[in-house]
Amino acid sequence: MTQDELRRLIRIEERVHELADEYGLMTTKIDFEVCPARRILEAMSYHFPTNFSHWTFGRDFEKNRTFYEHTGTGIPYEQVWNFERPRALLVDTNPLPLNAMIIAHVYGHVDFFLASSFLKRGRSFSNVAEEARYAAERFRKYEAQYGQTAVEQTMDAALSIQWHQPLDVFLEEPDEEDARQALIAREKMKLASLEKNIRLNNKERAQETECVIRRLKRLEDITPPEPVYDILKYINRQSTRLKPFQQDIVSVLRNQARALAPNMLTKMLNEGWATYWHLRIIRKLTEEGLITSSEHGVWTTFHAKVTQRNKLHLNVYHLGPAIFEYAEHCWDTGRFGREYEDCTDPIERAHWDTGANKGKEKIFSMRESYSDRMAIEEFATDEFIRGNELYIYREGEDQRTGDRIAVIMEKNPGIIRRYLLMYFSYYGIPSIAVVDGNYQDKRIMLLKHDDHGMQLDETYIEGTLRHIHYLWGYPVYLDSIIDDKTHRYSFDGKRYSVD
Repeated sequence: MTQDELRRLIRIEERVHELADEYGLMTTKIDFEVCPARRILEAMSYHFPTNFSHWTFGRDFEKNRTFYEHTGTGIPYEQVWNFERPRALLVDTNPLPLNAMIIAHVYGHVDFFLASSFLKRGRSFSNVAEEARYAAERFRKYEAQYGQTAVEQTMDAALSIQWHQPLDVFLEEPDEEDARQALIAREKMKLASLEKNIRLNNKERAQETECVIRRLKRLEDITPPEPVYDILKYINRQSTRLKPFQQDIVSVLRNQARALAPNMLTKMLNEGWATYWHLRIIRKLTEEGLITSSEHGVWTTFHAKVTQRNKLHLNVYHLGPAIFEYAEHCWDTGRFGREYEDCTDPIERAHWDTGANKGKEKIFSMRESYSDRMAIEEFATDEFIRGNELYIYREGEDQRTGDRIAVIMEKNPGIIRRYLLMYFSYYGIPSIAVVDGNYQDKRIMLLKHDDHGMQLDETYIEGTLRHIHYLWGYPVYLDSIIDDKTHRYSFDGKRYSVD
């Protein structure tokens, strides 16, 4: 990057800040760092400016570096950390219009970061970047004291189940004894009501009473008293194997996932919002002459690459802005509310326009209070799905040319909507809970997979059970229903089996 380009970029950033204010975006001072490609490769591999050491970070860096050096591609257009004072990286070899787009995109991200109720609450869990920096120092001391192998094995194990936490990331599951006492109190209330229920005959009352007494007896002994989805938290509190340094490692990795989970819940909207605004800001910069017409052509190429529809994979840079633009159109034309919903005339619906002009108000409220799932639930209509060709494809072969092509497998909007809702509810992470930490009175951990359509990947089951066993110290069982039949996967420290 030349000095002239740097001066232009500084002026562009100043104008982007002004435009963001004019458009109603929340702004703050952002530190932009112009850096070589290696710096951004490190950032995308290690996640934070300073993080603890783990072999997967080095593996990812080497993979990303090799791909970049052989293809010239593979680095993200933007790397932004939403700290108290946000920081963003600009690659020094990027063409100026690409870096201009990145600056505008980052301002969209920062507004979303400051406004989103999900990301605000995520930040309340911990200052994840600061914690990573301090953890790096502690982990180095642990390696010196306990050995690199012990530290890495603990990290490997914790990372394997890091994201297995409650679906509601803001739900703090109660402490075990608090949960136990609450459940016991509930059963005792049932017992008292049975004695007063005159509609039951003596036999029915005796049967119901016996069931409640059995549940009360079980509640006194079972751990946990109800299914626990925060697996790392349960292990950290109940495992007799973990040493204090291992508990610290597990706690750090759990907290990172907990603090970053809201980012996952809003990934599509966050990228969609940033893309929506970089498009409008770059157009304005071009109108004002800060970006030349030839540079605008270069920018258009990069923008098209970012937002192009991928038939085999969901591209949030395509789907996200499409959701916002569709919502804006619906609320500008009054396509909401009972009157519109009750209209069955397709011609009238196609030309519906009350002049409501509430589109901007709607999308600003969406960025403030919606998760990805909420946006899909409201706006993944039949019209939206068909208009964006959000069909389910598989890779096939063109019988005439032999080329690999994407073949439509499913076009039914109802089925596709259910798939999208499931995807944006679970993000590919199976729902698994600890249902018994002392199964058969042998300290066996019994896990249960809740089948919500998100199947287990059998290539990972054995390795994950081995990792859990390392943290737990006793056999681990996992029950899962496949084709209406319960399968049990287990690892006892020596042998992996499937029943």
